[in-house]
Amino acid sequence: MIEEHYKARVSLNNMLDTSSTAGSDSKKSRKTHKKNRWQPYTVPSRRTFSKLDTNDEWQPFTSKKKWPSDSSRRLEKLADKGITDLPEELIVKILSNLNIKDISACRRVNSSWQAFVDTNHLLVRSFSRRLRFKPISQTVENYHSFTKGWLTGFSNAGKELAQRLDKLLDNKYLPEILFFNIAELLTKTEHLTYQNTCTVHHRADYIWNNPIFSPDGNHVVTTSSDSTAKIWELVAGQLQHKVTIRHQNWVSKASFSPDGSHLVTAYSDHTAEIWGLVAGQWQHKATIRHSDQVRGISFSSDGSHLVTASGHTAKIWELVAGQWQEKATIEHSGTVSSASFSPDGSHLVTVSGDYTTKIWGLVAEQWQLKATIEHSEWVDKANFSPDGNHIVTTSTPGDHTEPTTKIWALVAGQWQPKATIYHAEWVRGISFSPDGSYLVTAFDFNNAIIWERVDGQLREKATISLSGSIKNASFSPDGSHLVISSFRTAIVWGLVGGQWKVKATLRHSHLLRSASFGPDGIHLLTLSGYNITKIWLLTGC
Repeated sequence: MIEEHYKARVSLNNMLDTSSTAGSDSKKSRKTHKKNRWQPYTVPSRRTFSKLDTNDEWQPFTSKKKWPSDSSRRLEKLADKGITDLPEELIVKILSNLNIKDISACRRVNSSWQAFVDTNHLLVRSFSRRLRFKPISQTVENYHSFTKGWLTGFSNAGKELAQRLDKLLDNKYLPEILFFNIAELLTKTEHLTYQNTCTVHHRADYIWNNPIFSPDGNHVVTTSSDSTAKIWELVAGQLQHKVTIRHQNWVSKASFSPDGSHLVTAYSDHTAEIWGLVAGQWQHKATIRHSDQVRGISFSSDGSHLVTASGHTAKIWELVAGQWQEKATIEHSGTVSSASFSPDGSHLVTVSGDYTTKIWGLVAEQWQLKATIEHSEWVDKANFSPDGNHIVTTSTPGDHTEPTTKIWALVAGQWQPKATIYHAEWVRGISFSPDGSYLVTAFDFNNAIIWERVDGQLREKATISLSGSIKNASFSPDGSHLVISSFRTAIVWGLVGGQWKVKATLRHSHLLRSASFGPDGIHLLTLSGYNITKIWLLTGC
């Protein structure tokens, strides 16, 4: 089985951490765990970071020695008490509810459990649950037409993986198995290269919004100052123009629904257009009108709701019997620049020009104000953590104020402040890793900080210094890699032995504006110059 090649200390760091092992491996595992976890705290540069105020859960990391529990010994005792005499389906059900670390420990303790874990792909399924991974449209045909060839050409390890995958193509968990094993393959590869597979020009003066992949990776949308948005389809590694959406003014925003079946584009003429994918063709579905420019658009995680931000309001729309209907309007005292749903759709966060971020909760079908996060200057961004239990906000520096990042947590149904980070530079971007264990803050000049959550505490994991201004920073779908765009390069960082290191560098002939991973984790999408969009394919060295 594929999972038999799973190794504890090299597998996706925290997300595939299997430090609890049986027998003689236990001491070695504890030593490795200690080495990786309790490293000296590095004081960040004063230019990028000045002080951190915290309370409760999010706290600065302190080196208080604490040895991990020996779960292997406890599991051996459980096995001796006859747990393995339970019906197989009950054992599989029990193991299925564990996290990936505990499942791996169970697998190593008992040979019967090992068979249950491998046969039912429990590691793969747990890994996908933690990342909230929604399988992309990876069919057997796609595997034969692209994925197998890519694996074979990637490395010898990739070739061996393809041979094992050939025997699992009829498995219902094929997309999850592919995602898990490709993520592990990339993590184990210390040096990567990227090959430019296609380049498209949206021929206009300026591309207003960064190009984005659809969630299934089959489409890319670009927007422009020529009053158009263009949808491109990825066919055999090449982008083919699919449809042009025309309007009366600049296209400022575009976003796909989580399942990729809808696309919403916003214009500076006070409207947003919703398009749907029907039988392979993009068709116009609805026009949303506001009294001011639409500055923010966001779908709920299930794609059934859409929020648009314009003027002093945020409007919520619902898809009912194939029609989009307005459901609620939220008022602000200042201009609303963005609005987005929590992962479970029960909360909404809005950013306003009155120096506040407001958190709203859905109670008895009504949106009610739950908390207000105040800043001393304009709020730039507000993001939910992947589990929906935290919100992070950033503000612009003023003449006599420092830019700040604030973290709030949902505790017993109430939103409470957890930490305030003071910076010396404007925060260009901030985002969580897909599993919420890391947070990256990218600064306006040439620095980025990766933060890690350990036992409910926040610590600086790495400080990245570059030679040019940072434009954006984003994680790969599995969270083990990070791409940062700066000047004319996109630099891919990855976890190697628990440390973030440079694994690949993509060079451009024009100034780079953005870089992001595709949903499969092996493609990159970059925007450079005024209108040059490129897709890059990861390859082995």
